[in-house]
Amino acid sequence: MGLITPDYGLLFWMLVSFSILLFLLKKFAWKQIIYSIKSREDEVAKALREAEYARNEVAQLQERQAQVVAKAQAERDSILAEAKKNKERIIEEANTKALQDSQKMIEQARETISREKEAAQHELKHYASNIILQATERILRSELKDKSKYEEQVNSIINEISTQN
Repeated sequence: MGLITPDYGLLFWMLVSFSILLFLLKKFAWKQIIYSIKSREDEVAKALREAEYARNEVAQLQERQAQVVAKAQAERDSILAEAKKNKERIIEEANTKALQDSQKMIEQARETISREKEAAQHELKHYASNIILQATERILRSELKDKSKYEEQVNSIINEISTQN
């Protein structure tokens, strides 16, 4: 029963030893403990302020980053639109130039064909006239061997010309 109900003497000595311990702590360690707790509290408050400041900085940086990203996307869209316009303009110019070049080539080909046709016709006429001259010359030689035939032909030509006039 001694453990459950303590004696008054034990209580007295426990109170005296606790009071001495409390006096010694208050005299030598209490200021140091309070100072340590206060410093720790100040450090925690400072760390919380710095964390809040860092949080605000991060929020500002994220906001700036979002603005930069939006601006970059707008510039990218603008550049892509400009590039698309340039591409379409270049394609249109190339098509127009190709059409003009092809029309120019067709016209040159027509002119070349026309000149070659004229040259071929001229050459054909020249060739035909040479053949006719040679044939006529041969015919006339064979016909003119006989003088009476020659005189008959000349008279017949003169008669034809005089009857036509």
